[in-house]
Amino acid sequence: MNTKEALPFVKVLSDEGMPSKGNPFVRGNLYIMFRVKFPEDGELPENVLKELKKLLPEPDEPEEYDPMEVEEVHLNPADLRSFGKGGANQSGAMAHDSDDEDGGRPVQCQQS
Repeated sequence: MNTKEALPFVKVLSDEGMPSKGNPFVRGNLYIMFRVKFPEDGELPENVLKELKKLLPEPDEPEEYDPMEVEEVHLNPADLRSFGKGGANQSGAMAHDSDDEDGGRPVQCQQS
C-alpha cells in the first residue's frame, strides 16, 4: 500500500461538533481524520525497530486513566461525503425554534 496516496481514515463523533447557526444548542458532528504515514518495509534499521518496540505499548495493552478526568467516547465509522451535511438542518432544529410559534411574519426595516 502506498501511504502517500492513501485516503485518510475517518471517524465521527455525533453531536459534538460546532454549534449550528441560529441554534447554539444543536451541535453538528465532529469528524476526525487519521492520516498515518508508515515507513516502507525495510526502511527502518533493525536497531530502530527494537527501540520502537520498547517505547510503544503492546497493541492490546489497556491504558490506565482516571475516569473522573477523562470522558470516554466511542467513534463511529464516517464518510467524508457527508461532511457539512449535519447539524440543525438534519436534527429537527425547527422543533426547538420558539420564535415562530405565532406563525412568523417577515421583518421589515422602517425607513424615515
